[in-house]
Amino acid sequence: MILKLLAPPLPSFISGGEDTYEIGQHHPNRKGIGVFDLIVVTKGVLHISEDDARYQVNEKETLILYPDGHHYSAMPCNSETHFYWFHFITANKWTTISPELTNSQYKEAMHDDPFKVKHFSIRLPKHCTIVNWEKVEWLCGQIIDPSPELNLAWEFQQQLLFQELLLELAANQDADRLLPSVALAEKAAAYLRRNYTNKVSYQELGRVLQFHPNHIARCMIDVLGFGPNEYVNRYRIEQAKTLLIYTDWPIERIAEKCGFSQLAYFSRFFKKLEGVSPNRFRKMGKG
Repeated sequence: MILKLLAPPLPSFISGGEDTYEIGQHHPNRKGIGVFDLIVVTKGVLHISEDDARYQVNEKETLILYPDGHHYSAMPCNSETHFYWFHFITANKWTTISPELTNSQYKEAMHDDPFKVKHFSIRLPKHCTIVNWEKVEWLCGQIIDPSPELNLAWEFQQQLLFQELLLELAANQDADRLLPSVALAEKAAAYLRRNYTNKVSYQELGRVLQFHPNHIARCMIDVLGFGPNEYVNRYRIEQAKTLLIYTDWPIERIAEKCGFSQLAYFSRFFKKLEGVSPNRFRKMGKG
């Protein structure tokens, strides 16, 4: 079953957290909670019923409970179970559809008027196994655990991270048709983004993803346009730009914080991408 949401506006994140159930504990009995409840299991198994349907949510799986449903435990946990939960709402009407419904059937119902808002459908699986698990787990942690050093406009950033999480769930619809090279490139990119503050060698990337480093590099170049080093350095520069604008840290500290071991290389690479020095960029950004 697929949850179909109409946008804009996009779904809004309300609250989130994480829980660990010990053996014998179970999901609470609730009815008509008024918000969607997205559950992401990282360890163990959750047994949940919604109305007359029963779900076994295993590790690396997700389940979306509906606002108007009756949710209750199908049986207690028989092993330690950890999961993230996220409550969200949508301003528009929502419905459930068959997985076989195609994009072309959506488009037939859309209005093509250049002077009106163009709505589109967001399709989220009711219950699924996550394809890009490492990225989803990282997003879950980021949403509920804000960085203490970057708390300006955190609520806005949190909403953007949640949209990225929903995008990952929506991408599961095409998982069976996803080319292996695309999947590998995305996994490599996700690992580099999570570890951009550290030096990641080709050997480490190959060991983590269990592919030859040269093959990973070729896939990244074909799919993303950059090899591992170029990709992670560009990502580091994006993080540095945020720190330059929103902190008063010395440029040397920002370079180190973003994974550059040499200030001179950081400055050269920054100017290559942005056309100005880090110091000039900071002055322009702060007016």
